[in-house]
Amino acid sequence: MIVATLMMQTQVADAFLGKRNDEPINRAKKHYEEHEYFLARTVTLEILADDPANAEAQALMGKILDAEIERQKDRVYPMAAEDMDDDEKGAEVKTWLERSRALLARKEYDLALFAAEKVFAYDAENRQASEMIDSIKEQAIKDGKADMLFLNKMYEEEISDRLKRYRDQAQALAAGGYLGQARFTIEKILLLEPEDPKALKLYQDILEQEGAVRHEA
Repeated sequence: MIVATLMMQTQVADAFLGKRNDEPINRAKKHYEEHEYFLARTVTLEILADDPANAEAQALMGKILDAEIERQKDRVYPMAAEDMDDDEKGAEVKTWLERSRALLARKEYDLALFAAEKVFAYDAENRQASEMIDSIKEQAIKDGKADMLFLNKMYEEEISDRLKRYRDQAQALAAGGYLGQARFTIEKILLLEPEDPKALKLYQDILEQEGAVRHEA
């Protein structure tokens, strides 16, 4: 009887710990500790979208942004696909697919398509990217946004121009005190270019301003 009770208590404790480990904040921390900063930031952004005042998520986001900024400083020149080994190419494929899914969830169909097509630079026969592109087109058509894909195909120059426009918008919104809108605009940049140093710095500034406003309140 005692053994059975102890076993039951152990199972309950394990279940409780397993549930806690599966909580979004713990998953985000695990990604951060394993230097998977894009995944860490994606999960943390989801937490903050539901609870902007979550102090633990805000603190973690600050650490993630600091780490990404430091990593970006070390990358003076981007590595060409042909200079990467299989593991490095695989990491890029995974990252661009994650970006595409996140952009699709926001109904940014042209940017989602752009991100999915980036996969082919690292794996020309990637099946997941092909399936992602089909899903993007299907959802865009259902949503009446097919023209966004077929009449306005995105190129590198257009992406660069759009990112600059987003940065300018975010800076103007932040300067006007519209911190929530500014943060949302920066998040769109970071979904497409997760290591954009200017966007990372601006995002960090916005989070600090939001924290200061809440502290004053």
